[in-house]
Amino acid sequence: MTETGGPDPRSIAERVLGAWELVSYTTVSETGQIAYPLGERARGLIVYTADGFMSAQIMRPDRPHYASRRVHGGAPDERARAAAGYLAYSGRYEVDEAGNAIRHDVAVSLYPNWVGDRQLRHVEFTATTMTLSSDPLRFRTTTLFPRLVWQRPGTATAKEGHDAR
Repeated sequence: MTETGGPDPRSIAERVLGAWELVSYTTVSETGQIAYPLGERARGLIVYTADGFMSAQIMRPDRPHYASRRVHGGAPDERARAAAGYLAYSGRYEVDEAGNAIRHDVAVSLYPNWVGDRQLRHVEFTATTMTLSSDPLRFRTTTLFPRLVWQRPGTATAKEGHDAR
């Protein structure tokens, strides 16, 4: 919606530009069970630049600090816990206006399996949020529907009251 209350006439490519803060990161199972992969208070940023690059960083906010003060210090178990509570990747992106989607071409990623991969994200906008979701993910006997809701920095969208579905 625009300030006048009508639909936003801008393209996805125009609307997505800039920085967004994470409101919620959930997965919903086919039975409707909601899970929070990085906790209910996960924090994150995603940035889309005009020259076609994106970067996404999402973390569990309660990750314990390393005993070492060195950035590459940390005992192996500390490093494993830190990585388990973090999702990060960056690369070029391409907008599919007709398909209401964004394709992320992963150049670097904390999760090595994504490097060189293309991640499809379906996109929906409201007046204050952008929701990115992927195709359903199948894990053993469960199908999960990931959903990330983002808002512009400084926007007053309460995390607690946001509908995860």
